[in-house]
Amino acid sequence: MGQENIGRKILKYLLIGGGLFLILSSPAGVRRFLKQLPKELKKYKKSQIRHALYKLQSQNKIEYVKEGKDTISVNITEKGKKYLKNFDIDNLCLEKPKIWDKKWRMVIFDIPEKEKAAREALRNKLKDLYFAKLQDSVWITPFPCENEINFIKLVFNLSDFWLDVILTENLGSKDYQFRKLFNLVSKI
Repeated sequence: MGQENIGRKILKYLLIGGGLFLILSSPAGVRRFLKQLPKELKKYKKSQIRHALYKLQSQNKIEYVKEGKDTISVNITEKGKKYLKNFDIDNLCLEKPKIWDKKWRMVIFDIPEKEKAAREALRNKLKDLYFAKLQDSVWITPFPCENEINFIKLVFNLSDFWLDVILTENLGSKDYQFRKLFNLVSKI
């Protein structure tokens, strides 16, 4: 496992967990630091963790903040958050449940012309996630996508006023066509 992946795991933990603390004056400080790490990071050697932390700091993705006489916290920076968001957006995918709940998710958006690049990035991401285009600014999927759409809003800095997800049970005259497209037509 490369240092890049260890670093990404550390960043994810810092983003979700809030921070890590180093106790400088105690020989047991490193052991306490390692105990704070999630299971997926405990399998690495101390030297690998130390190297990944050094690399993240040199790239300005984390910072060390003195908390007290002998304590330093390790925090993710804005650059680290941005890096993590950009990496995760590339790996975003929708989970397809085994049984369809018979609800369509319609992603509707009206993004201003001055944000054209974000609008095109959104359309491309919806294509990547296998949404089907109903209209230029209306895309559909039969799969739950609310969390993924909220993440996309965050990454592309899109306002809630510009983008929304609506649940519906029927797409009108196009319902059967889209059921076929997503292979959801019942076999009688």
